[in-house]
Amino acid sequence: MAHIKYYGNMRELTGKNEEDFEALTLSGLIDIIGNKYGKAAKKAAKSSLIVADSEKVLAIRKVKLQSSSEVGFFPMCCGG
Repeated sequence: MAHIKYYGNMRELTGKNEEDFEALTLSGLIDIIGNKYGKAAKKAAKSSLIVADSEKVLAIRKVKLQSSSEVGFFPMCCGG
């Protein structure tokens, strides 16, 4: 199972700091999050800065997950 860590608004939307899911791909994981927590959580997950196995994710559809994968959903930061 992939180990998921939530930060910022994802933590607020899910009510959890972390949890485990069975998913083969990152896009599949985001679908599972949407099914469990709703459209707002899915939208927030897609717009998060995502780190999978210590690598910043640039293309959600291309990321495969292993049973030992760790995925973090971080809020996007902006400033001026």
